[in-house]
Amino acid sequence: MLGCRGWGWRRRGVCFLLSLALSIGLGGLYQNVGLGLYPAVATVQELSLPVLVEQGVDLYQQGDFQGALQLWQRALEATDESSRARQRAVVLENLARTHRQMGQNAAAVDLWQQASDLHRQWGDWRALGRSLTEQAQAYSALGQHRRAIALLCGEADHCSTASAVGLATAAEDEVGRAAALGSLGEALRLRGDYEAAIAALDESLAIARQSDQFSYQISALNSLGTVHIGKAQVLYRLAESATLDGDVSEPILADAIVEDQRALAYFAESQALAIREGDRGAQLRSQLSQIPIYHRLGQSASAQTAQVEAAQILSQLPNGHDTIFAAIALANLIQFGEASGGVGAGCFARAPDPQVEALLTQAIERAQALADGRGEAFALGTLGHWYECQRNYPQALALTQRAEWLTDQQLAGEDSRYLWEWQRGRIHRAQGKGEAAIQAYTQAVATLEAIRNDLLVSDRELQFDFRDSVEPIYRELIALQLGILETTAAKAKPVPLIPPRDSLVAALTTVDALRLAELQNYFGSDCEIIPFAETPVGLVGADSATAVFTSVILGDRTAIIVSFPDGSRQAAWVPVDEATLRVTIRNFRQGLESWFNAFDPGLAEQVYDWLIRPFSQHLSNAEIRTLVFVNDGILRSVPMAALYDGEKFLVETYALATAPTLSLTATRSATPPPISALVAGMSESVTVTGQSFKPLPHVRKELSLIQDTLPRTTILLDRDFTPQRLGQELTDGTYTVLHMATHAKFGVQPEDTFLVTGSGEKMTLADLEQLVGRTAAGAGQIDLLTLTACETGIGDDRSALGLGGVAVRAGVNSAIATLWSIDDAQTAKLSAQFYQSLVSGQTTKAKALQVAQLSLIQAGMHPAYWAPFILVGNWL
Repeated sequence: MLGCRGWGWRRRGVCFLLSLALSIGLGGLYQNVGLGLYPAVATVQELSLPVLVEQGVDLYQQGDFQGALQLWQRALEATDESSRARQRAVVLENLARTHRQMGQNAAAVDLWQQASDLHRQWGDWRALGRSLTEQAQAYSALGQHRRAIALLCGEADHCSTASAVGLATAAEDEVGRAAALGSLGEALRLRGDYEAAIAALDESLAIARQSDQFSYQISALNSLGTVHIGKAQVLYRLAESATLDGDVSEPILADAIVEDQRALAYFAESQALAIREGDRGAQLRSQLSQIPIYHRLGQSASAQTAQVEAAQILSQLPNGHDTIFAAIALANLIQFGEASGGVGAGCFARAPDPQVEALLTQAIERAQALADGRGEAFALGTLGHWYECQRNYPQALALTQRAEWLTDQQLAGEDSRYLWEWQRGRIHRAQGKGEAAIQAYTQAVATLEAIRNDLLVSDRELQFDFRDSVEPIYRELIALQLGILETTAAKAKPVPLIPPRDSLVAALTTVDALRLAELQNYFGSDCEIIPFAETPVGLVGADSATAVFTSVILGDRTAIIVSFPDGSRQAAWVPVDEATLRVTIRNFRQGLESWFNAFDPGLAEQVYDWLIRPFSQHLSNAEIRTLVFVNDGILRSVPMAALYDGEKFLVETYALATAPTLSLTATRSATPPPISALVAGMSESVTVTGQSFKPLPHVRKELSLIQDTLPRTTILLDRDFTPQRLGQELTDGTYTVLHMATHAKFGVQPEDTFLVTGSGEKMTLADLEQLVGRTAAGAGQIDLLTLTACETGIGDDRSALGLGGVAVRAGVNSAIATLWSIDDAQTAKLSAQFYQSLVSGQTTKAKALQVAQLSLIQAGMHPAYWAPFILVGNWL
């Protein structure tokens, strides 16, 4: 996908889409410089050294940014901060824009802050609004979109008077308002709020058209095109999920294509306007943005034509940070068909194109002339990957190490360092150097962990790319830690996995880091994942009869690692590839959900043989009574209770629980407080945003049975079950259990994960988190969240990830949910039995759920009615 940031380099701080041409100098000079992505540089006739400043402008326009910086730094030193605030502010702004051109965004932010302070001191609100806009752009370039949005508008629905939009509106500065709204739209896009982004960009475009500000029109059109690419990405992901579920995906794909076509229309309009205005930089940006869409739509001739035209435009542009990244993007488009395809995305199928080497070599030379260390590092690293794909490992390694060295010299290079560490690891692995490869991969994961929160919440595009650009680093390291240098054919049956104990511990640590990254990626900018630092990986706290099963899918095989209470570990391979595993699990679940057909235990026994049987004897010898599963991918959607050993279901032998990762699970047992429950339910049909949800007539009985079992119970039924009433009860009361008998859906995106209230409103997990946080004693007061009538996609890993993370997101210790929607009469019986066991205070949650499930098994019920119930989080 192409867009602003470095013409498709989906990394933080590379470049900027919205060019706003904000020159705030006293002379009011507005002109496009270089690629047209950056504002013109102001001249200040009133400075005591006007010639010095003018010479700096000349050097800037020639691409000699270092020379311009030196002159303007001298000019800054010649100004008196108190008496020449306006002149000093202009010089600071010129310095800030130059640092942005050189990719030094952290320095630019500081300079914009100094300039803003001076504008505020002088009372120049028009200039302050424009300065805040450019400072916000620099924050967005660093991936700090929340801070950018706060400067541009604030956090309220209507922009505050102190924000860039508010200041421009008050000053009747239509140019500044168009710029601020455009920047706001871009920041909202990068956070994944596409509809709000479109609204801001549409308003910016309308203002620009009214005032004949063509450069702003071009920028807004480009941003709108990029928003629709983002919407297409969502739909392509949904279509993929539907295919995995065995559902119809064609209508979703058709909608995705429509979004791509809308993006093309915006880019084409932007390009035509750029050609008319002679803005070759903007023309190039629009041209490059269209190429990957042409590839997705199968329009290879159009893609080839666009690539040729882009190369011609590129050759005519002056040097600059953006020119460098344009050359890198074009090289990737020519060789990979994607602007970001050159780093870590596998190797090209087509023959190596010599034009790629020429473009990247030119980019290196341009970066060196500009002293742009970031641009040079990306060009070197991309060229290193080009040689890696040709198996010229010595040359690839030399270039990669140079990229690493340059990144280390930068103050804010962490967001790209992991790319080159990963690349070095791949090269060592291909050379058969296992220890060197593990060292490099370990460094890459450590770098990712240091910036995990900032990186994975900062950019919705990276959330889409997670599977291709982040997740493989963890999985490839795990494979190396388990002794796999190369992918080999799987064997016919499970085989023991006997690496050294330290290797298993290291692999479990990496698996835990991967689980945290997955959850952070899924929940995105709305949630910061903070692990329990004191929880050791693979250990089970105070429960000496619990074993933890950790699975990790590695392409052609799956590793199962079991941690026992005495600290010992065993491991085995599941000898099937991921595609076979996925089909088997999907068929297994479909059979379980078919309550109208007799249950066939064949697949249940097959999955048992893969996951449990290799360890059955050791589990028996260790007198294990509870199994906790930290599962991966499609295995998250497996109802473990229904696995079958040939004689009994797994739940007939063990109490069961799941956890997204142990480091997010409080495993220490404690004396539970007396149970008090807030119980909400929906028994009537409702329609939510056009989707109908059927009535649940047995919910009344379910709530009544719970109230009979738990005397300290408050009930909210149907129209009394609203977010407002729920929040009020949680604020005023003290509850340890929150039970909601209503429809719940876990979707591909967190915004598709919601509960349905009796008043017909959606309640997302973010909403639920806020409500739980209102409890009298804080978020930790709720011990157990129970959700009945849930559903997830059969083959949808992300839906299951959302279900697994429900306890984490809601801020509770444990959650009970269902993998599919079931008969609410049986749910009522199971819920009552569960609470009857739990209220005694003599059993764990996992054991209480086991007893409830056994009651239905003993009544002869089909597994469809009891298997989908899962306990997530603390099982004690």
